[in-house]
Amino acid sequence: MTFLSPAKLNLGLKIVGKRPDGYHLLKTIFCLIDLFDEIQIQITHNGKISLIEHNQAWPYQTDLSYKAAKLLQEESGTKYGANIKVNKTIPSGGGLGGGSSDAATVLIVLNDLWQLGMTSVQLTQLGAKLGADVPFFIHGKNAMAGGIGDIFTDIQLPQQYFVLICPKFHINTAKVFQNFEYVPEEDPRLHGDDIISGDDINYSNYLLETLENDLFPIALKLKPELASILKQLEIFGTVAMTGSGSSLFLRFYEPTEAKKIAKKIAEISQNKYNTFLVKSLAVSPVFSNNF
Repeated sequence: MTFLSPAKLNLGLKIVGKRPDGYHLLKTIFCLIDLFDEIQIQITHNGKISLIEHNQAWPYQTDLSYKAAKLLQEESGTKYGANIKVNKTIPSGGGLGGGSSDAATVLIVLNDLWQLGMTSVQLTQLGAKLGADVPFFIHGKNAMAGGIGDIFTDIQLPQQYFVLICPKFHINTAKVFQNFEYVPEEDPRLHGDDIISGDDINYSNYLLETLENDLFPIALKLKPELASILKQLEIFGTVAMTGSGSSLFLRFYEPTEAKKIAKKIAEISQNKYNTFLVKSLAVSPVFSNNF
């Protein structure tokens, strides 16, 4: 059976606090996009889990898809196994959540195929052990996220089109957060009493309008190559960054304009980055399989 795992964009990201354990509290809009990895799953009866035709730079035992299947098997005690094949399209290490999305899809699908009957809450708890973005992909709908990115409020987003720019280098997420110095925000648009009391409306409107990402300046300092790409792209509009980078994007509400700009950017890329023309999704396609 074949399933599609979508990528995501962060439409803005604001750091709003820091926990005693060092984790940053944030507000961000998670938006699903139609850039997919393809996952093929075959159930086995011998209890063995295999990641077949694994052509990535990392060992298959460290792949999140493999780890998700093993974790689910161990937690459930099932005697079933699975052969899993992941055909990668989503660039790795760019803030698009490809590995996390793949892991979420494996958890959702195997829960059904192995007939485990775990709830979405249980799957989310398992997903959180694998990576910070996995719970969102188990949630499977566009959302305003709070906490450390694990508290979701569903949000209806307008249809959007994005020119996605993926540099051929990665930015270490841990280093980005380590270099970020949290200073309480003084912007009254964000820190009125309604925000403090937990109302996300102002935040979602602000992020959707500005696409402001507090981690962007840090990423630019850590990777000067990113700054040169940004300078090249700024003539086309407001350039935003997803997550902690390294992927950048421009947003449009008309597909013809997005297509025109995507073509121009591809022509000037000089093989420094890959470009994709994508659009927003309302729900993850894995749920069209009735899981």
